[in-house]
Amino acid sequence: MLIEIWERLRGYDKWAEAEAVIVSGKKIRREFGLPALRSDSRFSSDLLMWVDQEGEERFGPFVNQDTSPLYQLLEGETVLIRYDPSKPDRFYNRAHFLSWVAILTKAALALVVCGGFIVWRIWMIVTRRG
Repeated sequence: MLIEIWERLRGYDKWAEAEAVIVSGKKIRREFGLPALRSDSRFSSDLLMWVDQEGEERFGPFVNQDTSPLYQLLEGETVLIRYDPSKPDRFYNRAHFLSWVAILTKAALALVVCGGFIVWRIWMIVTRRG
């Protein structure tokens, strides 16, 4: 429910739908002679390729972490995206967005907890209780 409100507020519901094909980041890195990423990485870096309303091929970077349902997708598989018709290189995928919200929320929570501990510890030292 909340995600639908977010999508409407951002205008994603008005964007055009398209099926995007996953293009392997490993393959692209090999073609450009770049070093491969570590195989034990918690992130995958691929490209999405789709055709816009004008019939032009568009590409977009697609980075996600291992907790995302999209992490296990292989080259050639498709995902449903929405793209901005006025700027066809901008795209949105709900699962991709939600996975990044989850990891950023965890990171923010970790910062708050660590920051709280540091403030508490400084307070204990200053008041000579610790």
